[in-house]
Amino acid sequence: MLTYLGSYRGSYRRLTAAAVSVITIFSGVFLTASPASAGVTVDGGGSTWSSIAVTQWAADVARQGLSINYQANGSTAGRVFYYSEQVDFAVSEIPFQAEYRDATGTAVTNEVALAQKRPWVYLPIVAGGTSFMYNLVINGKRFTDLRLSPDVLAKIFTGAITRWNDPAIVGENPGVALPAIPVKPTIRSDGSGTSAQFTAYMASEAPSVWSAFCRKVGLPANCPATSLYPEFDGSTAQQFSDGVAAFVAAPYNNGAITYVEYGYAKQRSFPVASLLNAGGYYAQPTAQAVAIALQGARINPDGTQVLAGVYRNPDARAYPVSSYSYMIAPTTTAKPFSAEKGDVLGKFILYFLCAGQQKAAQLGYSPLPKNLVQLGFDAVAKIPGAPAVPSIDTCANPTITGDFITGAAPPPPASAKKTATTGEGNGGPGQTNGASGVIGGTGVSGVTGVVGGGRVVDGQLLTASKPLALKTSSDDGTLGYLLIALLLGAVVFAPPLTAVAMRRRRAKSGS
Repeated sequence: MLTYLGSYRGSYRRLTAAAVSVITIFSGVFLTASPASAGVTVDGGGSTWSSIAVTQWAADVARQGLSINYQANGSTAGRVFYYSEQVDFAVSEIPFQAEYRDATGTAVTNEVALAQKRPWVYLPIVAGGTSFMYNLVINGKRFTDLRLSPDVLAKIFTGAITRWNDPAIVGENPGVALPAIPVKPTIRSDGSGTSAQFTAYMASEAPSVWSAFCRKVGLPANCPATSLYPEFDGSTAQQFSDGVAAFVAAPYNNGAITYVEYGYAKQRSFPVASLLNAGGYYAQPTAQAVAIALQGARINPDGTQVLAGVYRNPDARAYPVSSYSYMIAPTTTAKPFSAEKGDVLGKFILYFLCAGQQKAAQLGYSPLPKNLVQLGFDAVAKIPGAPAVPSIDTCANPTITGDFITGAAPPPPASAKKTATTGEGNGGPGQTNGASGVIGGTGVSGVTGVVGGGRVVDGQLLTASKPLALKTSSDDGTLGYLLIALLLGAVVFAPPLTAVAMRRRRAKSGS
């Protein structure tokens, strides 16, 4: 009897210890706010290109008591609000500009100097493709297979091509009865990182078209990329990513086209143009195509990116207008930041670098590869009050867990290859940029495949992602909670059930 009782007590102690251990592990994983930072809200602003992802992640961590207030007001506004001490962090497609230029091309602001009072660190937040969403109905049906070369694309967005049946567009789309209706290029009216990325691409890959446009609108002939897209005859300007996407999607805007992060087109189930890459194939901005293209990026020591090698990546699967956006995070407690805010911000960053990236493809982005996650981890260590950075091997980012499969992306179909047909349009012959070299340097990880996907429902957030290091198949951590419940049940109910069994055994022995 004593042997049985001793055995039971030992088993009970082990069971209790196991339950406490599991509860402790899961509590640590859930990234809840610490007592000191409970009730603290961290304010951010900036990029609308990144907004779909940031909004989703903020909703995810709100379930765990972390309060992130993000205002998608454009990359330029985000940077201004950061150095003006109005937000705790900013998100931008481009870093602070030493020569920020106005609509005339004149350098008016040294953002780098203005931001010195709030030292910062750049960290990658999400990768994606700048897509070319369009609304084109042919014979009563929406056309969904538009193909464009860099040169023809640039002519559309500089006013050199004004009608959809222009021979240059027809040459890219042989056999398609393109309508004789006006092209309605829709540009951003606000200071936009998306505009900066797109104009940088045109300046690099269609330099003669872009330079001619600059002269036409009164900018320097060799004008650099600009956050303020110049308006031109036939163009329409709208505010923010959601604004241009909504305008193009309107039923009365047949013929409209815009540049916008791919997720905005996915939300509305609208097509985007397949863009000719340096490998000679037309590519869509899928998660795989973006990841492949970014293998050509050169990453600077401060985490910023050089994209010429992305534009000219010769891989036939690459989408050429691919990039990632930055968070600008403080490294001191200069106002309005504090260590308590650092705790919340650090946990938010650890979430979106890891589990939050699981939804990147579904939202219209591409998950960050391991080397960029490590850059983010290094940045978190510089944020005052941020939690200790875990081992990167516990990070539930799909490029680390293996859910985003290296080398799995298939080659493009033969039908996606550029034909020999070349159209002669209003702006001259449609040309394919012949550059194919990839700039050397520290490249982005060679992640080339993705599992999953799915359309995002317009106006609805997806189910919140699973916590940082929880690698179950359940998005909401159900398996973890079930395990805790079972162990707690064993701890709570084992003693009385065992006592009953022991009394029955004694009674039986005495009879």
